[in-house]
Amino acid sequence: MVEALLIDDSPVARRVIRHHLEQIGCRITGEAENAALGLKLFRELRPQLVTLDLIMPAVDGVDAAQAFRSMRRESPRTQIIVVSAVPFEKTRRSMVDEGALAYIVKPFTRFSFDQARVRLQRAFPELARR
Repeated sequence: MVEALLIDDSPVARRVIRHHLEQIGCRITGEAENAALGLKLFRELRPQLVTLDLIMPAVDGVDAAQAFRSMRRESPRTQIIVVSAVPFEKTRRSMVDEGALAYIVKPFTRFSFDQARVRLQRAFPELARR
């Protein structure tokens, strides 16, 4: 079972992401509404997968980009899916180049999770193919 941590300031977005990840066999072990709490839970829970919203207010001086880089440095094998309202290719490419598994743009469509699902199933062969 792939354990996942969701970090997003939108409860609605977390619910949608939870639904998609649970559909393929992930278990959500934690949720955070800001990057500072997300980083704290990441260090406690050591999930195999993190979804991280890029656009959230900084809390305690920690923004999403800093949290992303800290997670990559502390646990290079953890897969991170970036979720963002920023639709720019340059931003997507930059995050993927820095090690993001996938980049999902909000608002979600019925196809938003297709590429991420394929990449997750490649990274975690135990996940269901649906």
